[in-house]
Formats: sequence, structure tokens, C-alpha cells
Amino acid sequence: MIKQVYGQQLLLQQFYYLKPMTTENFPKSIEMNIEVKTYDIDVAGHVNNMVYVRWLEDLRNELFSRIYPLEKLIEINYYPVVISTEMKYKSEIKLFDKPIGRIFLESYSHGVIMLKIEICLNDDTAFTATQKCVLMNLTTHKMFMESFEKLIQKY
Repeated sequence: MIKQVYGQQLLLQQFYYLKPMTTENFPKSIEMNIEVKTYDIDVAGHVNNMVYVRWLEDLRNELFSRIYPLEKLIEINYYPVVISTEMKYKSEIKLFDKPIGRIFLESYSHGVIMLKIEICLNDDTAFTATQKCVLMNLTTHKMFMESFEKLIQKY
């Protein structure tokens, strides 16, 4: 189950399927249920640290797909790239737990997209992370630093 949460209008507003954005249709954050798989569990009986990286990728890809589908982004020669991740483990998650992941688009400034991620278990935060992402041109390997509106107007 994926639930979309709406918030204030952001600089990414024109980046949603090439349509002007309003506060009614821009996904500032999403929430999704996470299934703990048997292969996610390490010898200590809890979710292995590397699994959280995969969950971050799942959450980020889902948020970006709601803003602008990846296949369309690649068609215009751009790709989202993670430039840094900071993670904090607060409590363990075990097999049969039912965590919920949330990702928030915090800001866009000078080409850097700031994301905040949390994974909760029974209304308690079990894990938090922040990520910085950029859009890279697949040909020039240069970071896109203009507004997303200009990117769409170019292509």
C-alpha cells in the first residue's frame, strides 16, 4: 500500500508529468508499507544494515516516479544521482515486524534535492536518513542547476 501525502508547493512543482503543479497534486512526501523478508535478517536476528539502503532506494524511486517518471527523465537525458546519505539506526526491526517507510522532499536549492526518510515501527521511529540528490546530464555528466521548469521548457 502506498499513500500519497500532499504539502506546500515546492520548486519541483513543474516537474510532475509536464503539468503545472498545485498544492492539490504535488507529492511532497509518500508513505509505504515495507515487508521484511527472510533474506533481510542477519545472524543477530534483525534486519541487516544494508537492507535499509535498499529500502531508501525503494522509497526514493517511488517519490521520484510520482514527480517525473524515470523513463521520461532518461528520454530528456537526465538521471537522478544520490551524492550523500546519512543514516541513523534507532531501534532494531525483526522478521514479521511491519515497518512503514516515509520519505519527504525537504527542499531544492542550487541543483541539490534534499530528502528526509524515516522508517517507523508501531509509531516509533526505528531509522532515519537524509539524502542529497542531483540530476545529472547523461551526456555531459554535469549537474543540472537551474529550476526544473527550465529543464522542461528546454525539452
